[in-house]
Amino acid sequence: MFKSKTITFPFIDYLKEPIVILKRDGSVIEANKTFLEFSKLGKKELIGKNSRDVMPLKVFAENITKCTFERIEVSEQITFGDHVLNATITPVIINGDLNFISIVFRDISAFVQLERMLLKRNKELGTINTLSGAFIASRDISSVFADLLEKVLIVSDFGIGWMVVKEGGTFVLKGMSGASLSLKRDIEKGELDFIYKGAIESGDPLYILESGEIERVEILKREGIMFFSGIPLRIGPETMGILILASRMEIKFDFDVAALFSLIGNNVSLIAEKIRLFQEAQRLAITDDLTGLYNVRYFYDILNKEIARAKRYNTPFSLMLFDIDDFKVVNDTYGHQAGDDILRTLASILKGISRQTDVAARYGGEEFIVILPSTTKQEALNLSERIREKVERHNHYIEGETVRISVSGGIATFPEDAGDSKSLLYAADMAMYEAKAMGKKQIRLYKGVHETSI
Repeated sequence: MFKSKTITFPFIDYLKEPIVILKRDGSVIEANKTFLEFSKLGKKELIGKNSRDVMPLKVFAENITKCTFERIEVSEQITFGDHVLNATITPVIINGDLNFISIVFRDISAFVQLERMLLKRNKELGTINTLSGAFIASRDISSVFADLLEKVLIVSDFGIGWMVVKEGGTFVLKGMSGASLSLKRDIEKGELDFIYKGAIESGDPLYILESGEIERVEILKREGIMFFSGIPLRIGPETMGILILASRMEIKFDFDVAALFSLIGNNVSLIAEKIRLFQEAQRLAITDDLTGLYNVRYFYDILNKEIARAKRYNTPFSLMLFDIDDFKVVNDTYGHQAGDDILRTLASILKGISRQTDVAARYGGEEFIVILPSTTKQEALNLSERIREKVERHNHYIEGETVRISVSGGIATFPEDAGDSKSLLYAADMAMYEAKAMGKKQIRLYKGVHETSI
């Protein structure tokens, strides 16, 4: 029932950095567009070739071998054409086996050029290296903003700082240091959003509140802040967020402070953009392109973690597996575009009804599966019935016709029905097939103890 799938890497073309994927024997199995462009190679010239026969990959032969046998990540810096590149060679281990090796190139030419100006611009270069290090050295992308903020405060000699990033039209606090918990709570509630909006609307590279203006903002006054500056983080015309630097002491704002803020703002903006691109690449790697739900690879990973969590805390969880009834008929009658629209609609219904802690994924074709943490079989049944009923009530307008679809579903619960992921999936699958066999348009529990009428 479960067939192994060939590993593909559809997401790597979304990444700006050049990337190459190697087999364990060192032969090339994939490369993104950026690598092909800067190496001036075509895919036909590259795929299947041994990395020892291809520039610039042949330069890394020793480290590729080391990565393969010692299973450790290795970095190496090279000069290729007009570029200075930092290559990170990473072994990708799945289920204890080395599946493939990834090589990610980062163009560090700009940093090298700045290093050559060290004698003239030592403080500026030190600032850039310090801030950039927060991104390069961090292993946890979610902590990069906090690490970056800490380094900003060190190089700027400011005692208070925080960073907010625009997400979905709101400002989200990504890092804070030196401030009280009460100020943090006020910021998280959006009490200073009006200041961020003013900084963005001004269009200025630096937003300074005069002492009189600070006095009129009660939460800043209560914090004892005497100097307040906001640095909009911009990439092109877009403002990604605001970096706030503040002090409980008077600060003389002069040309040197303005130059330092400009340097910090420019570099933090670039790093913030890299973080956003990296996070987007991570999202794409675990997301189904058509429906926006999680993909099956991510689902399997979460399922195994949920089983481990349920065992640790001795709590149940359930799986809901859905299949669209007679989906082939819809595709044959109205075309695959209409079928895709229906899949997206069902995904939207799952997102709307599922709880925040649930994990909904496209399981394959017209099948969808949902992990329900800390959920009994009866609770899962109640939720699945709501989903089934909403799907059946929804009108799809296709080529001037009103079309309705239905789903059949199966539910299995851990540990009641199975003690491992494979058996649990099998149980949910069997329950769903029972629903199909009993006339469709219904939900069945594993071992068949419930049936809904059409």
